[in-house]
This record gives sequence, C-alpha cells and structure tokens, in this order.
Amino acid sequence: MVPRDADDVKAAVAVCRKYGAPVLPRGAAIYYRRGTLAAVQTFPAGLKMIAGDSKAMEPQDKRITYWNCGVLGGVAPSSTIPTCPSTPGSFLRLHVRFPSCWDGKSLDSADHKSHMAYSMRGVCPSTHPVPVPAIELIYRYPSRGGPDLSLSSMGQFSAHADFFNAWNPGQLKRLVDGCLNALVHCGQANP
Repeated sequence: MVPRDADDVKAAVAVCRKYGAPVLPRGAAIYYRRGTLAAVQTFPAGLKMIAGDSKAMEPQDKRITYWNCGVLGGVAPSSTIPTCPSTPGSFLRLHVRFPSCWDGKSLDSADHKSHMAYSMRGVCPSTHPVPVPAIELIYRYPSRGGPDLSLSSMGQFSAHADFFNAWNPGQLKRLVDGCLNALVHCGQANP
C-alpha cells in the first residue's frame, strides 16, 4: 500500500566525509504492510512515532534499520554502509522500519517510541496489543556507498525516521480494510 500526501516523513541525508558534500536521496519508497498475523487497525489521528536512533554509535537491530544495494546488488542487509558493485541497478539503499504495535492509549511518548513496539513472529506484545500498519521506508541514494559516506545525523549507524499520522481517516480505513486486512497488494494504481 503506497500513500499519497498522507503523512509526514523526513528524508535521511547522507554526507560524503571526504568532501563534506550532502548526498540527498534520489527517491524513496514508502510501504505500508501488515506486520502481524492479526488484522490491523488504522493509526489514530495524531499518532507520532520515531523508528531508529539518531544518536546510535553502534549497529541497530536489522529489524529496524539496515543498508543494502538493492535487489540486483547481491549485497546482504548490513548494519554498515556497504560498497555496492558497479552493476546496473545496484545503488545504495537505506531501509527504516517502524514498529507495528501500539499501546492503545498514547498518541506519543516522551521518547516518541515507548508507546509503540515491534511485533515478534507476527504477534504484538501484551503491553502493546493493538496492531497497526507496519511502515517501511527505503531511501535510494545516487551513490555506490563505501567508507567515505555517513549519515548527517551522527554516522552510518544513526538511521532514523519520524512519522506523524495525517491520513484522511476514511481513506486510511478503506486502504487498511481493502488492502492490508484483505491480504491484497495495493499500489498507487489500486487504492
């Protein structure tokens, strides 16, 4: 399921350390998926959350964020920025996944995270029993990666993204019920 003008997501800017030049993403894909075995509910209006850690100095869990070189790159998901091969379609990509379980009460929390949780084997924890759509962002960079690249936030491990729900409630319900809960793949052409 791919939204249009339905939420607020910020881009992850990479920096070439050698030259200090920003490397802006060439584009991004935003996927809304069902991350639980149970049917998902729509996001409540005003829900905010952060995935990843902008201050991370060590690798984050690959369930949350990782790098690769795309489907054709032949490079396994990595916590560190890989050097992508010089093959067609192989360019640096950053993946950031949001949690898909909500506590059912708070629209936000002091750390913008503790009111949300990641499902384990398709099941939400009892502390966060409400399944919501699982968002995955994939940023595509016009670069092959390598040791001279880092994120502007803190380095190669600091991948993160913010989400603020601004969906039209009726449109979101139609997409959640008609796509995610119906187990139907819906793209831009199939709302």
